Amino acid sequence: MEAPFTDILVPLDGSPDAERALAPALELVRRTGVPLRVLSRARPDEKETRADYLAGVGDRHATVTDLETQVVDQESIPDAIADALTPGTLVCMSSHGRGGLARAVMGSVAEALLRTLGRPALVVGPHVAEDHTFAGRIVACIDGSQESERTLEPGKQWAATLGLPLWLMEVGDPGPPAEWVTQGDAFEAAHVEGMAHRLGGVEGWDVLHDKHPAHALVDMAASEPTALLVMATHGRTGWDRLRLGSVTMATVHSATTPVLVVSAAPPQAGAGAG
Repeated sequence: MEAPFTDILVPLDGSPDAERALAPALELVRRTGVPLRVLSRARPDEKETRADYLAGVGDRHATVTDLETQVVDQESIPDAIADALTPGTLVCMSSHGRGGLARAVMGSVAEALLRTLGRPALVVGPHVAEDHTFAGRIVACIDGSQESERTLEPGKQWAATLGLPLWLMEVGDPGPPAEWVTQGDAFEAAHVEGMAHRLGGVEGWDVLHDKHPAHALVDMAASEPTALLVMATHGRTGWDRLRLGSVTMATVHSATTPVLVVSAAPPQAGAGAG
């Protein structure tokens, strides 16, 4: 199946932490054949040094792919990334690096970037192994809101592209009264099962109840080989929503698998789709 992206862009800041996004990006290049680009920001007097650094990154991975490198001097990393995008670009970024990248990529600016992108972005957290491979199942996470269901189509596309099974996982309120548990579980299971049948191509589904949903998702992903979690930037449950800065970010920081972060808001006009 054709990949749901046409090229991959990895922002780098010169740190090993930021370079951890290269491993999954390179595997996606091997599997899909799309081009890989790396981008870095530098002050005018650092441009030559940063260009040499990116050239070295390209040399190290020359046996895998030809890297296109770009050094920019814009003040804003999100603006630099946005300017470098094509309509089908997938941004693959580390959850933290040193200096400005740490704050810009995973702080409040990142949320604005993801909203502006209007497309999924692959985020590689600090516990993802440097030799990570996409093996196991892809899990699309929902929370009962329509916004969170924007994870379903990207999950299906990535599962088809990588030839991996797709699962749906609903994260629910942990505290129903005891007499409601059986009835509530049956209702939720039926809801997720119905959604799986409507989507098609889903191998399995489950429902999690936990007051710490990020911990539950991380444990779930570690309990069975999981290639990728697909999560929305926010939901609308009013409990502990799947939104950037709460459950999604906590999952990114603890999971041993990358997270495909999907904007729960509709794409902005002209933002393109990944």
